[in-house]
Amino acid sequence: MWPFPHSVWGGGGGAGAAAATLGFYGPTALLSAAAALAWRRLLGWKWLPTIRSALLPFGGGVLLAGVLVLARGSVQSVAGAVIAAAAFALLTRTRVNPALVVIGAAVLGALIGL
Repeated sequence: MWPFPHSVWGGGGGAGAAAATLGFYGPTALLSAAAALAWRRLLGWKWLPTIRSALLPFGGGVLLAGVLVLARGSVQSVAGAVIAAAAFALLTRTRVNPALVVIGAAVLGALIGL
């Protein structure tokens, strides 16, 4: 028997979970692969550095928007904000593995009841 109760997977079971995962990550993965192939073909193009410089602010804006959406949904208390700020400071000022920071923040949040 599968270790998770049926309600965790919803009505679709494991196949439904696989289909949802593929539907969520598949289009992004395909677009990323196509962009990487196109980028590789254009490496010798003289306009490439200019286009890359023009796309940097766009990428930064998309990243900032994602951070704000995640923060709004996950930081709901002063303690949560302190943990998020500490994790950010740790990630920007040290070379600690980000996975360890995420796990540590999750454990700390669970211990204080967030």
